[in-house]
Amino acid sequence: MTVKDLRSELSAVPERFWIASSYPDQAGVVAWLPLVKISATDIWLGIDREGVWTLGRLEGAVESSRESMPSSWVTILDGDENALRTALDSAAERFRISSAILQGMVPIDAVLTMAIKSRSSHWVERAVHWMSERDISREHLELLQDLTTADWASQRIRHIARRLVKTGG
Repeated sequence: MTVKDLRSELSAVPERFWIASSYPDQAGVVAWLPLVKISATDIWLGIDREGVWTLGRLEGAVESSRESMPSSWVTILDGDENALRTALDSAAERFRISSAILQGMVPIDAVLTMAIKSRSSHWVERAVHWMSERDISREHLELLQDLTTADWASQRIRHIARRLVKTGG
């Protein structure tokens, strides 16, 4: 299944489910489909009619992953990856869209990279936690290797990073 197929499926989703919002840095309105609530502060992961991921509140502006990943996307890591993926499956079923393509397109790897590069203790710890539960890409192994000796990282994070590098994930 391709993004073109997903767009076709999205076009069949009834209008009542779409939210009209603005992007903070652009004029105009975007229609997006909220799929999964990812935070207690009512932030939702969704997708626009073109198949581009969005993140925002039901009332207010949304951020798009179209050109670059906004830093607010690290909030996805406050939850659990398995719970996120289960919720995506439920949303796909509810809206009659392909779960396989949603699962394949969700930009988790980019979010993990951004979190580690942020040097924020909280987001790095969340990213390392997620990585300990999944297969780790070569890029992430390199970031973890750097993390093992990063003087800004806590001893706990450096130890977890060492363990993940040693086991390859």
